[in-house]
Amino acid sequence: MNNQKIGPVWVLSDGLPGHVNQSIGISMALDERFPHEPIIVPVILRHKLLRPLMRLLANSCPALISRFTLSIFYRLAPFPNIKPSLIISAGGNTLFANAAMARIYGISNIFSGTSKGYRHSLVRLIFTVSPLPNPLNNVVLDLPPANINTGKEDAKRKGPTGVYALLIGGNGAGYQYQESDWRLLAIALQDISRRDGIRWLLTTSRRTGEKDERLLNSILADECCEQAVWYASKPAKVVRQFLLECDAVFCTEDSLTMVSEAIYAQKPVVTLQPDVMHPEQNDVAALEKYAERAFIQRIKISELSQFVLSKQDFCENYPNIQAQIVQAVEEHCL
Repeated sequence: MNNQKIGPVWVLSDGLPGHVNQSIGISMALDERFPHEPIIVPVILRHKLLRPLMRLLANSCPALISRFTLSIFYRLAPFPNIKPSLIISAGGNTLFANAAMARIYGISNIFSGTSKGYRHSLVRLIFTVSPLPNPLNNVVLDLPPANINTGKEDAKRKGPTGVYALLIGGNGAGYQYQESDWRLLAIALQDISRRDGIRWLLTTSRRTGEKDERLLNSILADECCEQAVWYASKPAKVVRQFLLECDAVFCTEDSLTMVSEAIYAQKPVVTLQPDVMHPEQNDVAALEKYAERAFIQRIKISELSQFVLSKQDFCENYPNIQAQIVQAVEEHCL
């Protein structure tokens, strides 16, 4: 099938990396079949209290949506001076802007995520990992779009490296980490390192926080880490590097974006749970789906010391998410 060049694609950004990376992931997937220039367009919500009003206006009076109403609800930079061919966004705070810009320019729009109470008809195509009730414009992907795809690059690597990656988040999304969780995690990392003869590529994140980082660092023996990035004191973007270099990925379960990026590496992925957790039902559905497909194994941090990794327990044939995205956009938008 021949490539078909299209005009610029506007990727709306609410400033949250997880959301922006999903949108960029859709753009990247489309680029091979539909070459285009992606343009990041910031749409920063003025105040969270405005969200119910925005939803009511979009659902009940879509004809009133205009550049003026956009400027009421968002802090906007000047729009690019060339009309987009497609609007892409993720994250509930971008949904009003996504629908508004599609209406203003008379073009198709794509959203990644649940519809947050907005009418499904405001978006031409909605990507989710769990089905929404009834809408014909919902396409369910095996994994959410992601601005990462290490599987092909990693295929050239020969043999095991003797290192595991550990991606650490923190409180949020219904997960609450206590001091005992961090202590048990540090002890388990040392136990696995000594028992299995591996070393860790470890990185914390914005969500972890300086206090919990200090606690982990104070307990964890230096000799069990190949490399450790303590984000609060010295941030560094190493996730892609770690996913390429490791034999398996362990990550805390509080960030679905982090979990999906780990799965994209096409290696065994183990998600770690604190004792206290009350995740949203949509997140639970996604994690259960990943476990059923053998993309991940889910365990409590308190059980990690006894956990023995077996690659036979994980998926061998990973889905082509990029192809799923292209097919859906061809059918619904282009």
